[in-house]
Amino acid sequence: MLGATTILATGAVWAADTAPMKEANATPQQAASKDLARFSADGAAAYENMLQTRRALYEGRTDDAKKFVALADAGFNKAKTDDTVYTKAEADLKAPTPKGGGAKTSPSADATPDAPTAMEKKPIAWVPIDGSITVMEDITGDAPKTAAVADANASLQKGDRDAAVQKLKVAGIEVAIVLAVMPIDTTIDKVHKAAELIDAGKYYEGGQELRMAQADERFDMVGNLGTPKE
Repeated sequence: MLGATTILATGAVWAADTAPMKEANATPQQAASKDLARFSADGAAAYENMLQTRRALYEGRTDDAKKFVALADAGFNKAKTDDTVYTKAEADLKAPTPKGGGAKTSPSADATPDAPTAMEKKPIAWVPIDGSITVMEDITGDAPKTAAVADANASLQKGDRDAAVQKLKVAGIEVAIVLAVMPIDTTIDKVHKAAELIDAGKYYEGGQELRMAQADERFDMVGNLGTPKE
């Protein structure tokens, strides 16, 4: 899912070190706005079940497709109430770019230099389905930084995210939190429609709905974890 520059961590490792924020009198949206480093376990599972459905359809395993799409349908509905869900206009999503290029808006804005459309400026509820620690610069040919990333990966392999990030900071490598997100309401609608079509034996039509749902995935850089040394 996540394909930005250099990915150091995804889902399981990230989640293990980001416990849900507990705060008295905080609404789910408030909590999410203060802890955007997390992703939704239910959303991630639902997304995987959606992929499994498409794979099963491709291989002609229709019974498995019905099972997986039902799980995806239920999972996304459950994820809608997750406190990781946050609201932001699509035009305000920031996809990662290499150092020097700055942050850019969501993938839909890459195709045209025109100003965001009214639809892209409309607030949308997003469910984070994956997360990563991303290197925000090209380290190709830089032996010390390449070695630092390798060392950080070794720490991450042991489940020590903080040590990994610290090693990158010491080496002067800028890293950021990047989330893969899905628009939860339209995703629920498309996956539910796909489940109905597949259950009715309309496998190709159901697969098309899932393909369109998957195409709605976006990326959002929600924070920096380090600043390069001088």
